[in-house]
Amino acid sequence: MSEEAEANNFDNGGAEAIKGFNFQKANLILLAVNNYQKNNFKIFIEAEDDIVVSYENYKAFIQVKKQVHTFNKITKKGTKKINDPSGKSKKKVSVPSPSILEKNLSSGTEEDTFKLIVKDIGQQDKKQLKIKRPGSICSELYVLSDNAKETLIKSLPDELVRKIENFYFFISPVHEDLNEAEKYLIGSLTSAGISVDDKRGRLIIAELSLTIDQKAQYVINNELDKEFKLMDRNYFSKILQTSESLKRFDNVLNSLDYNMIIKKLVKKERLKIELNKSELKEEIKKSITDYIENRGEILKISDKEIVEHIVNKFKSRKIEDVTLISVAIESLCELGDEF
Repeated sequence: MSEEAEANNFDNGGAEAIKGFNFQKANLILLAVNNYQKNNFKIFIEAEDDIVVSYENYKAFIQVKKQVHTFNKITKKGTKKINDPSGKSKKKVSVPSPSILEKNLSSGTEEDTFKLIVKDIGQQDKKQLKIKRPGSICSELYVLSDNAKETLIKSLPDELVRKIENFYFFISPVHEDLNEAEKYLIGSLTSAGISVDDKRGRLIIAELSLTIDQKAQYVINNELDKEFKLMDRNYFSKILQTSESLKRFDNVLNSLDYNMIIKKLVKKERLKIELNKSELKEEIKKSITDYIENRGEILKISDKEIVEHIVNKFKSRKIEDVTLISVAIESLCELGDEF
């Protein structure tokens, strides 16, 4: 028996679902890395669609599918099991469910954008598409020809027909295997000027993946609940530190008389600052400002003196010294930009 035939004897639905969500997660991270600096940039996870991206006057509803897709596949209606509406039977009954395309177009307005991110497009159907470079949030898009529009419109209810004008395919460059996807994403981080030194690239991807997992689990019951699904420019800016901002941090750290082990631990703590030490950072920034104002003569105060002052002041809270040093240095860097 071949390996493929043998595999078909087992239920791999769970494994395939995990791969599908990992593919979705990797593409969300790619969208964030390439677009987070846009004004008022926001991503919603598993809200009206798999991914919803907005900034300024732009809004896109995005379906993510890891397989190769054809026009037939995206227009084919599915079925789903529901409780018997009549209540006559305890068994679930099958009812039609919207096609992939219909589901994608069912949200938003005619002014919005609709995208299907796929592993690839069937070769015959791809011939009916034109490449557009760049897209608003993607490096390139596949635009429907008039013939392709006519084909897809036949499967749609009247109220969705006009939305087809703003529908696009995007063939993802990201691999469905998370380890392979990580390599591509680290390359994208580097291209965006984000530091990936000392395994930082992996730490960033792991942190973003964890946040996506947590937000995907929230169940939306009303419009206010959507905020639980949100990742915005402010969040991404904290996580996706540029090489320049890290260089300032390293310059201050290297000017202090710590051994290599302490310096390594301090650097490791830095990524955690915006994740769970943001309130502490605001306190420390205020303490540094007060200390400088009380002392006067800012030119005579060294970075080392300020860091030691913070460590001594906050030590009673039973916070690790390396954490306090890291937060103090980050606070100094930010205050340096503000003064």
